[in-house]
Amino acid sequence: MEFIQELGRMFMVVFGYTFRTPFYWMVVFLIFIQHQRLAALEKKLFGRVINKIWQQIGGSIGLGIVGGFLTSVAMVLLGLSLEQIGLLYIWPVAILLLFINPRYLCFAYAGGIVGLFCLLADFLSRYFPSLATTPPLAGLFKIHLPALLALIALLHLIESLLIYFSGRWSPSPVYFKKAGGPVVGGFTLQRFWPLPLVALMVSVVASSEIVGASMPEWWPIIRTTLEIGPGETLQYMMVPVVAGLGYADLAISTSPREKASSSARHLALYSLVLLALAVVAEFAPYLTLPGILFAPLGHEWVILRGQRGELSRSPLYSAPPRGAGVMMVIPGSPAEEAGLKSGDIILKINGQELTDSFDLFSLIQESYFMTLLEIDREGRVIPLVFKKAPASKIKAGPSLFPATPKYFSSLYRGAELGIIIAPPPDCPVYVEMKSPTSFNPLRRLFARWWEQRGRR
Repeated sequence: MEFIQELGRMFMVVFGYTFRTPFYWMVVFLIFIQHQRLAALEKKLFGRVINKIWQQIGGSIGLGIVGGFLTSVAMVLLGLSLEQIGLLYIWPVAILLLFINPRYLCFAYAGGIVGLFCLLADFLSRYFPSLATTPPLAGLFKIHLPALLALIALLHLIESLLIYFSGRWSPSPVYFKKAGGPVVGGFTLQRFWPLPLVALMVSVVASSEIVGASMPEWWPIIRTTLEIGPGETLQYMMVPVVAGLGYADLAISTSPREKASSSARHLALYSLVLLALAVVAEFAPYLTLPGILFAPLGHEWVILRGQRGELSRSPLYSAPPRGAGVMMVIPGSPAEEAGLKSGDIILKINGQELTDSFDLFSLIQESYFMTLLEIDREGRVIPLVFKKAPASKIKAGPSLFPATPKYFSSLYRGAELGIIIAPPPDCPVYVEMKSPTSFNPLRRLFARWWEQRGRR
């Protein structure tokens, strides 16, 4: 019992110290910048910020603390040390992958590539022994691949839990258009979490110099590759570390809640399989290669499966044949107070049928203080009454497309009332969906070089 109390005390001291490091607040600041960018897009499209930035920052910090605590406990129990993971190799590879495609900035891809190089270097060292002492290749031989796989699995497992509980929070409504297709409504789901972590560092010391608590015989589960000599032992030290996790997805054919839950389940399954492969590889080294291959390929399968499923199904937020579909009701708005819900279809305004989705807000604005709506909710027609916002409170926002003032005026009025409607197929206000590779910086550089070469 004293051992557990002493270990817990040291753990909490180091965990609390993480919040005093400038790196933690740098991550929080980067998260603030991301939310500010999303808020700017909301204001351009709908004339107002729909999701309050500071509420999102507060939620991210709170859940990040919980996620960081759970990750730290798992890392300490497994005995993962920073020296085993090879961060000095993973970060440069991750930054290089960022230039290929932003979504490849992930430990799953960078760790998989570094792991393959480790296996290749180990194989070649059998024929060229000098490789084991040649910098910078010598560092590859110190990376403990099961530990690397376990870290990747833990981070993604915690990410899946965070997505499940908060991935659906504060979705940003957006109008999307694929090349040659109609405009449909949807949501961008973006969440970011700063994780305060307690990590381990291991060193070889004389048995007489060891300080702190003695660990049980079964610990660590994933052992270090450091070799100890007579009269020596391993000493682990807890150190504060900061990490950041992020989630970005689109909900077009499913609701934000369904999309976040589905993404979380598949990511959790991937993480558990990878963690099992990491633990098994610790005792059966010949199974290391399947784990190394599964890290990037399994993650890519999770991403592509989600994208393919979302884009192959019928859109959930498209204009109905009759009336105006409600895509989102803004919390705290007059529309929410009146009882409107996402999925409702507004058929009539003060007894007058709607012929154009964007006429909805003009008719509401022309009415008096009280407005009567006739709603189709899952096949049931019900009346609703709500108080409209005074015209003086309607805010003008910067137009993305100056040639379409009518549409932006309607969107701004709707957002002020708390109603985001499903767009008609020919809506001129949208964000174009393109393949991420079209923004590939390396491809653009190559294309520019090839063009200059052709001119010579």
